Amino acid sequence: MMPKIVSLKQWTSADQQAVCDSLAKGQVIAYPTDTIYGLGVDVFHDEAVTKLLNLKGRDRNKPVSILYASVEKLQRDFDDLSDFQRAAVRTLLPGKVTLLLPLADQNRFPHVFSVNGFIGVRVVDLPELNRLLSVYPHPISTTSANPAGAEPARSAAEIRDYFPDGISAIIDNGINSQTLGSVIIRLNRSDWEIVREGAIPTGRIDELLKQCQRDLYE
Repeated sequence: MMPKIVSLKQWTSADQQAVCDSLAKGQVIAYPTDTIYGLGVDVFHDEAVTKLLNLKGRDRNKPVSILYASVEKLQRDFDDLSDFQRAAVRTLLPGKVTLLLPLADQNRFPHVFSVNGFIGVRVVDLPELNRLLSVYPHPISTTSANPAGAEPARSAAEIRDYFPDGISAIIDNGINSQTLGSVIIRLNRSDWEIVREGAIPTGRIDELLKQCQRDLYE
């Protein structure tokens, strides 16, 4: 079955309902971000997470990040952060970063694999997408829209070519000229580590987080 195409710029309430219905049924959707196109499922749906990993040909033990529609929703799930971690979240999100945050309750997301108790989270700087997803009650997974080892898809057409079956809906935002993924940053209690470089220069990330430290501790 061909996926339903939803325009990010011109979506209707019916389109929004179709996307939410797909997620609730455990189906895979594709969507644009402020970096590259992503694939998502309801993170609380075990069969959906398995379906997503199988679709990509990805190892079950490789972590998948979580996409939130707002910083406020993210903070409700990660309520045991330090002052520095909370300040860093508010400073960097929404934005082109994936933050690795410690999760106090490791059973909170039973179907999403964490690394040493840290889980990747995103809130993208794309208000249209955040509004579209805002009514869905759960966060969704975020992983690049490509089979494992392939280049990320740059358009809805390329997503269809990669995955002729297995995707229920594609949120289309035209051809994506962005080639770099998000910067991955591990946020410790009082410092940070850049795990992967990406769409924001490392120096800029360091500058912003050092300012967070100064604001808190000086």
